[in-house]
Amino acid sequence: MFQNSIIIFLITFLNVTIIHAVIHADDRTSTFDSDAKKASDDRTSIYHDYCIIGAGPSGLQFAYFLQRSNRDYLVIERNNISGSYYTKFPRHRQLISINKVYTGRDNKLFQERHDWNSLLSNDESLKFSKYSGKMFPEADLMVDYLNDFTSKLKLNVQYNTDVLYASKFNGYGNNGGQPDTFILYTKSGSGDIIYTCKTLIVATGWSIPNTLDFTQSYIWGYEDMNIDTELYKDKHVLIVGTGNSAMETANHLLDVAASVSTLARKRSALSWQTHYVGDIRAINSEFLDLYQLKSLNIMHQRSFNNLTIIQNSRTGKIKLRDFLHPDVVPSNEFDIVIRCTGFKWDDSIFGSRIAPGNTGKFPIIGDDYKTRSDGFYLIGTIAHSLDFGKSAGGFIHGYRYTDRVVYNILEWRNHGVQWPSTEIPLHGLEVYMLKRLSEMPGSYQMLSFLGEVFTIDIGSGTARHFAEFPLNLVHKFEETTGFNMTSSNMLVLNLQYGKDFGGPGYDVMVSTQLEFPEDAHKEKLLHPWWYYYQNVPTENDMRLKERDPKEHLPTPDDVYIFPSNVLTEWTHTLPHTLQLRRFLEKLSDKDQRAMTDVSCYTTLLSKKNIPNGCYGYISNSGISLPSNIQ
Repeated sequence: MFQNSIIIFLITFLNVTIIHAVIHADDRTSTFDSDAKKASDDRTSIYHDYCIIGAGPSGLQFAYFLQRSNRDYLVIERNNISGSYYTKFPRHRQLISINKVYTGRDNKLFQERHDWNSLLSNDESLKFSKYSGKMFPEADLMVDYLNDFTSKLKLNVQYNTDVLYASKFNGYGNNGGQPDTFILYTKSGSGDIIYTCKTLIVATGWSIPNTLDFTQSYIWGYEDMNIDTELYKDKHVLIVGTGNSAMETANHLLDVAASVSTLARKRSALSWQTHYVGDIRAINSEFLDLYQLKSLNIMHQRSFNNLTIIQNSRTGKIKLRDFLHPDVVPSNEFDIVIRCTGFKWDDSIFGSRIAPGNTGKFPIIGDDYKTRSDGFYLIGTIAHSLDFGKSAGGFIHGYRYTDRVVYNILEWRNHGVQWPSTEIPLHGLEVYMLKRLSEMPGSYQMLSFLGEVFTIDIGSGTARHFAEFPLNLVHKFEETTGFNMTSSNMLVLNLQYGKDFGGPGYDVMVSTQLEFPEDAHKEKLLHPWWYYYQNVPTENDMRLKERDPKEHLPTPDDVYIFPSNVLTEWTHTLPHTLQLRRFLEKLSDKDQRAMTDVSCYTTLLSKKNIPNGCYGYISNSGISLPSNIQ
């Protein structure tokens, strides 16, 4: 009876506590909403078409695109400089993003492929190679670079302004009655300001340490650990985690620590095996090398379930404990434990009306980067969920292009400006395509996520090129770009690895050289595929594709594949130009060769199927063709 009373009391207490917490949260939301509505009604808010939260690389990149088009925008930054993240991270002050200054090529787009730090702009002085000649530069230079990017391009950034709360109302705001207005309640040194906008862009990155319940005061976090190596001399150190931050930290301690151990839940993924830039990079692999050579570096792998980290109050030594399975944890003691388990997104500022929801690490967004709330988009690192583990969307050399994708999408949705495109005559298409293949930067870095789309209108003898288009939106091509596809076919160029290209434990040193070009479909390394569709793929085609996670696009009507090329040069006449021309001739049933006027004249006298290269001659000569000649 007494036990039952205790249980009833606890349940009642917990319910009251939970209800109070919910009411308190609703009161906070209601208070901010009421204040924001009143400010809007009193016309005291400041309106911009676009509000961008965060002046890191992604926020600045998006601001550049908007400024170039003379759009009305404001970047809101809580700190007093751009790129404040890089004043602290990475903790040991070396970037792992490539800064390859010399490529042996003068082509600027090709050089862009190997510059992982620069943002996109028309200012040649804002290339990161102007700041460092090192392959892996110092992090402090990134701070200098981003603030120069801001000042030289005169981007509209409001510093020292913290967004406390963001929500959305229908019809409020001093913007002429514009519906669906976002309200941002901010605090700054000059007082509380409310900003309103039609489109909200969030580029705040990951800012909350992912503690995994390892929150004890004697466990140091990567985010605030002391990097003075004197503290670690002759100490036994345990690092929880085995990602790049853990390896970076381990390498930092190798000169002074008595031993360095790591503890992880799963096998370490190495970027040279997985081809994913977010996995452990070779520059951070010194610890792994010494582990294999048995030099007092130790790697432990086990589940974190039932695991606790405890400290002996008398000696200060730290040990791992699993009370259910005491025999499966390391028995040695540690002097210092450092948690390097990554970060996650902070969504605490968003009201329930617009909060995107999350999957734990990532917020939930669609393939167009839009959240569930119309007009609310996420960019940069926090939008990496769309290509996590596959492409480079979580890093500058990836999201500088996905930022441009979102910009192009919004230019059409908000301003009626179609996706940028280039018209090409069909008779020169193979030359244009191979040049683009050998220099394209965005679809190269965002491989198998962004592709090059060519629409082919055989009747007019022209094609149109759409660069860096999201492959997951090909079924929504018309509504995304604003172009009508009624009379056109679609050809999609995608760079991709073979289905068994690698993974954890994969032997990357095995030769994969193909003997014959016709075996290109067996290729494992990065190589180009051309997918041809007589009609734009449908939503059902996309659903069928998703049954196999290794498929990049729906089943095409035809396909052509090149073998890999280590230097990514697919410009040779016989294996590339002629082979691609024959493929295009097969699709169009027309001669693709460039022809002289004399060749066109003699061809018209003898053939009914006009080569694509002769339409210009016909037009300039004023020749009227019979209806039976195509």
